[in-house]
Amino acid sequence: MSTAPGVVDLATRRAALPDWPQGWYVVARASDLPPRGVRTARIAGHDIVLFRTAQGVLGALDAHCPHMGAHLGRGRVDGEHLECALHCWRLATDGGVCGRDQRTRAWPVREHAGLVMLEAGQGRMVPEAGGEDFDWTRATLLEIDTPWHGLVANGFDMVHLCTVHRRDLLETPRVTTEPGKRCTLHYVSRVRGNEWSDRLMRWLSRDRIDVRVHCYGPVTTVETDLGFTRTSACIGMTPAGAGTRLFVSFGVRRGPFRRLRLALTRALFTAFLRRDLGVVEGMKLRTDVDDAILQKLFEFLRTLRPVRPVAGE
Repeated sequence: MSTAPGVVDLATRRAALPDWPQGWYVVARASDLPPRGVRTARIAGHDIVLFRTAQGVLGALDAHCPHMGAHLGRGRVDGEHLECALHCWRLATDGGVCGRDQRTRAWPVREHAGLVMLEAGQGRMVPEAGGEDFDWTRATLLEIDTPWHGLVANGFDMVHLCTVHRRDLLETPRVTTEPGKRCTLHYVSRVRGNEWSDRLMRWLSRDRIDVRVHCYGPVTTVETDLGFTRTSACIGMTPAGAGTRLFVSFGVRRGPFRRLRLALTRALFTAFLRRDLGVVEGMKLRTDVDDAILQKLFEFLRTLRPVRPVAGE
């Protein structure tokens, strides 16, 4: 049976969303990986070792040494190399082995907004939050018993913005998508709640909050324009079992009273997120909802190709 133009049929609405789409994943807070630090991560079944050299350069390598397979997470950083604990083979950030022809896989890795991000896939759009003139808070790490799709959907749910956050929309929300790259929601709201964070936000915003939410997959950025200043949040949602490891950092444009504005930004964003997390904990997302904005988001998520599985699995 055919479907009218612009209408998503029920079978499509119920189609699965990718658990591990290709793209960028937040794998650590920058503060958790100081010079000479070593950490491990697991992305779509791939075991990866992260390290920072003595000069501060980030590296991300397949976790097992190309010599005899020892886990490089047991190694240590020696200058600009990661040294395997078993036979002291020294690996560079590009995966090369000092003095030998062997090499291992190096994963693209970057530091942004106080977070360490790793790319699973090739040529994916790089998440950007704030700008070069932004300062960032120390990132927060949380564990939540909800798949990451539900957390992304929460940010695009305009009905919950009114019911949970007590905001009123001043303009019709707009959604734009770049298939396989990014989905963006733009909305303008005002505050009608009366908790301390609501009253403070109403005073700061003069009752007009201009927001852009950019979903790149498991990373979402939020840009907020209050008129006199701009703030930003970068949110990494990395699958962890049946739940999600949530990394969040907050930023403000540089200017006077930097510490005060960073503290206010963190407090207001945290109060906003706390309302969400208290509601979506344990959520089992349904994608057959009759909501045009959410269907645009789900349609975008289905355009993201899955990460290739580990060989042999």
